[in-house]
Order: sequence, then C-alpha cells, then structure tokens
Amino acid sequence: MEPVNDGKYRWCKRIILLTLIVLCMRLFDLQILKGDEMRKLSEQNRVRVKKILAPRGMVYDRKGKVVADTRPAFNLYLIREDIRDFNQTVDGLARLLDLDREDIIARLKEARDYPSSFPVKIESDLNKDQVAKIEANKFYLPGVIIQIEPKRNYPYGIMLAHVLGYVSEINSEELKAKESRQYAPGDYVGKFGLEKAYEQYLRGIDGEQRVEVDATGREVRVLDTVEPVAGNSLHLNIDMDLQMAVEKAFEGKKGGCIVTDPRNGGVLVLVSRPAFDPNQLSSGATKEYWAKVATDKTHPLQNRVTQGRFPPGSTFKPVLALKALEKGIINENSSFSCHGGFSYGNRVFKCWRKEGHGSIAVHRGLVESCDVFFYNLGLKLGIDNIHEMAETIGLTKVTGIDLPGEKAGVVPSTAWKLKTYGEKWYEGETVSVSIGQGAVWLTPMQLQQLSSFIANEGVTFKPRIVDKIVSPQGKVLKVFEPALLTNAKLSKQAIAIVKDGMKGVVNEPRGTAYASRSATVSISGKTGTAQSASLGTGKGDHAWFVAFAPSENPVLSMAILIEFGGHGASMSAPIAKIVTESYFKEQKEIKSAQLHVYR
Repeated sequence: MEPVNDGKYRWCKRIILLTLIVLCMRLFDLQILKGDEMRKLSEQNRVRVKKILAPRGMVYDRKGKVVADTRPAFNLYLIREDIRDFNQTVDGLARLLDLDREDIIARLKEARDYPSSFPVKIESDLNKDQVAKIEANKFYLPGVIIQIEPKRNYPYGIMLAHVLGYVSEINSEELKAKESRQYAPGDYVGKFGLEKAYEQYLRGIDGEQRVEVDATGREVRVLDTVEPVAGNSLHLNIDMDLQMAVEKAFEGKKGGCIVTDPRNGGVLVLVSRPAFDPNQLSSGATKEYWAKVATDKTHPLQNRVTQGRFPPGSTFKPVLALKALEKGIINENSSFSCHGGFSYGNRVFKCWRKEGHGSIAVHRGLVESCDVFFYNLGLKLGIDNIHEMAETIGLTKVTGIDLPGEKAGVVPSTAWKLKTYGEKWYEGETVSVSIGQGAVWLTPMQLQQLSSFIANEGVTFKPRIVDKIVSPQGKVLKVFEPALLTNAKLSKQAIAIVKDGMKGVVNEPRGTAYASRSATVSISGKTGTAQSASLGTGKGDHAWFVAFAPSENPVLSMAILIEFGGHGASMSAPIAKIVTESYFKEQKEIKSAQLHVYR
C-alpha cells in the first residue's frame, strides 16, 4: 500500500477551502450587500404587473343618446425579455400579420427606456383571422401576447366627426411633453375635437394586475387586481335629431353649419363636410387611409365651421347697416339710387340685379340685398367704422368655443393694412369690403355670432358644446353656465330696423330668401353669395345664409355655408328652414307627449 502524498492532500484542502471562501463571499454579496436588489429582480422575474386600460368616458347628446362609447378590441403586444430568438419572433409576426418589420422594430425602440418586461404594443384591433393565426403559432412566438382592451367607438360614424374628434396612440413627441408623464407607449390620447379638449376628464385611471409567470413568460396565476376607473362622461348640448337632419341636407356638398341657442350659447348642431371616419383613425388607421385623408384636396380633417375662413358676401351687410344707423349717418328713410352699378374712379362696381333697384332705403336694401346701397353706405362709414362694429360684435376674434384650433376672423382697417402689408388703405378697397368681399374673411362660427348678436340685440354668449361633466358614479362634476361674450349698448331703433329688414328677407315677397319662408314659424335671415378665391377655376361662388328664429324671441341662431354652392337663397336658406321646422316639430311632439302623460 502506497503512502498518502501529504503535499497533494494539502493542496486539495486549500483549493476546497478557497472555493468555499469565494462562494461565501459571493453569497454574502448577493444575500446581504445586494439582497434588496436581488429580491426585486427575483420578484420581477416571478411576478409581472399588467396594466388594465380604463375605458374612456361616454359621450351623450342632450337627450341621452350615446354618441361615443367603447367596445372590446384584441391588441397585440411583445414582451422583450421573453423573446428567445429576436429575428424569428419579429419576422414571424411580420409574415403572419403582413406587418412592416421596420415598424415593429421602431415600436420596440420607442420603449427602450422601459423595463424589458414592459409590454410593447405592436398592433391594435386585430380581427378574428389575425387572432387565430397568432394563437395557432404561439409556441413559435414566445413573448407575443394578445390582450382584450377597451377601444373607442363612434356609433354615428362620420356624423359629429369634427365635434367628437378621435383618439389614437400617443406619439413620441407627445410622450416627451410634461403633461404626458402619466402616459406610456401604446396608450391612447385625444387627438382632435372634444376628445382632445376634454382629455383630462375623459381619460380614466388605469388599473393593474399582478400575475405570476413561469420561465417562458406564461401566466401561472393572478396574485391581485386593482380595477380601473372609467373616465368621466360628457353630456352635450348637441341634438342628434337636428344634427342628422342637417347631415342629410349636406350629403354630396362641402361646407359647414352651426346652430346654437342664442339665449345661452349652447351648440345644437355642428356639421362640417367633407368629414372623416373617426372609427378608422381610432383603430390604427392604415397607411392607405391616412394618405387618402391627409392628401385629399377637400381637406376632410379641417373643421370648416371653426377653422375655415371665407368671404362672407352679403351676410356682412347688416354690420354696415347697424353701424350707420347707430352713428346717425343714415336713418330708415335715407336712400340711394341703384341703376345696376356704382361708378368709383375708373371702375364700375355692379349690383347683382342688372336693371337696378331704383331709389332704395335701408329696409329694402337688406330685404333685396342691394349692392349699390351698401357701396354708398360703406364709403360714408369708412373702413375704420366698419372694423369697429365688427370688433364690437366679436367678428375679429375667436369665440372661445370648446374645440381646439379655432381661427379668428379678419375685418380690415387702416391700421391692419399698414401692419400687415406696410401700405395705406385706399377708399376703393372699402367698396368691396362693404358687400363682404375683399379682405374680409370670416368663419361660419363668427357669422353665427353675428346672427346671435342681432337676435339678442347686442348680447352674445360663448358657444359651448359640452353642457356638463358627470363622474362614472353619476355625480355632476361640472356644469357649464352661460358665459357672456358681448353686451353692447345699441340704439333700440337701429337694431329694430335691422331686425325688421332681416325678417323681410325671408317673409316679404321681394326678399331674397322668400322661397324658404316657413308656415310653421317666422324666420329672419340674410342671404349671401360670395366670390371665392378659386373663382378663376370655374368652381363658382360660396352660398351663405345666417338666420335666427322665431323672429320674435329667438331660440335658434345659425350660419350655413355651402362651398361653391352658388346662391345662398337657393342652396343655404332651405337648410335653415329644415333646421327650424325640425326643431319646432320636435318641441311640439314633446309638449304633446307630456300633455298625454299628464292626462
């Protein structure tokens, strides 16, 4: 038997001892020095926190009809830490769902500042076939999950598109904004219309679920759940029955219509055509649809009521009449001679009626919309007086309607031209402005304010689409009371003359809108036919009509524009009749139903 080699034995003991010391030091480092950190990492590997998206608040019209709600949608996510073979997963998804590989990679890059366990949204609102493909190939696509989440839905489609707007995934620029700190990649945010203006109220509070997962990322069990809180609901002043009647009248046309209650500023109808489909934009619009909408020369994304500025034509004439009567430049008997044209310098400005109107005073000037009468009146007033009256009414500034992106109107003055062009104003330019042409550019929203100003004899209110905000529990959080915009002290005689003239426009046989008179209720209004900037292309004139009803004690005020529609009398005024008769028919039916219930 050979003797034990003591040297080898000692070296073995030393190696074992050294190994134990190293292991103990490592254990001390992991368990004691880095214990909390390792515990958290272990917990993250074992427990995963899933966000539960909160449904956005509902939106109702004034009668309780749902105009925006949510529906379930299948959304596709990728969890980076569960991906085994990056190329296999990304290429597999791109091939299965016909997605752009670079788009998938771009989405993953956007979430690089978030933990690798953070679910990155790759595709929204999968259809049944897409879901089936993913489920059938799930074994080959580790890290891919499908979650059922609430999706914004607009039951009326393109109707109310410019009022409600749409929601879409938050982009990188929005994520960088300070007010977006509570958002993460893949979250939805209001992009347009009320969805954007009331984002803080409509967006709910997301919940979360802690789930235990195995080594492959598959869920083993739910540990606990914090339920989401739905967003607050909006209750609008919009009347969907009236809205649908106007939408039907606008089929095949371009333009806009705004109807309010002049007593409080509540917006009953807002139509802008052409429109877009908010359901498509909220469902992750295809590149083809985005390209179609973005490059469409008719600009369907533009809200023509609040953002479209047009020459107002003869609807601007009451501004001059009111100012001239206020200042005493004319009275109800002051007259001018119209022989079909007006000579100024070396130019003849024509009246729409070739044979002229003869000797004509302010009442007939408004009723028959005599251009020559207002050419003379404009020169007597001067551009600065015209501008001053426009400012008093509020035509040169935004109304403050609760929609983003509203534009102010333009009514020129001597100071305006000097500041804008560095040139002085010429009297000849006043002639065109006097009939709502030249450098006058107004939105339908501002012309509705003109109608309300005259209807209320100098008083207007801020237009308001939302009436109140209500919590998911039914508690009224906020009510929007009428907010005064203007309260001008006008001559009672001056306003009475203008109101009487606008009543005659619709109700006197020689009135330009006599064909649109109603047997139900007296309508007052003013027609307008405005030359467009595109007149040289042969597209034609813009057709305008502003109105209020009933003529005494008005409850409706409106402005209607048909782009390239021709004459306001034949194209826009009939829509005012539809609005008025629909409204009062409905009121009569409500009263009848209430009386029946009472009996």
